[in-house]
Amino acid sequence: MASMHTTFTASGTFTLTDENGVVVFSYSPSFTSATNTTAHALYTGEHLVQTGNSQLECGSDLNVDRVYAFLKHVDTDYAITVIPDSGQNVEISHIKPGEFFFAPVDLNADGSGTSLRVTAATADQKLQYLICDALDN
Repeated sequence: MASMHTTFTASGTFTLTDENGVVVFSYSPSFTSATNTTAHALYTGEHLVQTGNSQLECGSDLNVDRVYAFLKHVDTDYAITVIPDSGQNVEISHIKPGEFFFAPVDLNADGSGTSLRVTAATADQKLQYLICDALDN
């Protein structure tokens, strides 16, 4: 029987230069997920974010103490609020139309979370997402 292995790597470079072309700040983060052999270690798709709290549900096959979340707002109207569904009720991002959000996220800060809660400000908005396992350090 074959095993499914998934690995996800995200990297990029952020550079701030002044008006003379001098680099003021540069940072090149790289994140790599844990290779695993579960049936699902990656959740991806498109979601219609509603004004009354929507959930990006993840199963128990993910390490909910640490996932990598990539969310892209593909609609053109209103912002989307992102909150880990862990009882903390703390906004971690406010994504405007055309923007994206990427970060390692703890979905389980209080022992109850397995999802991201997303809410549209005024009208339903379209969101593309990728959520995958991360290393639990």
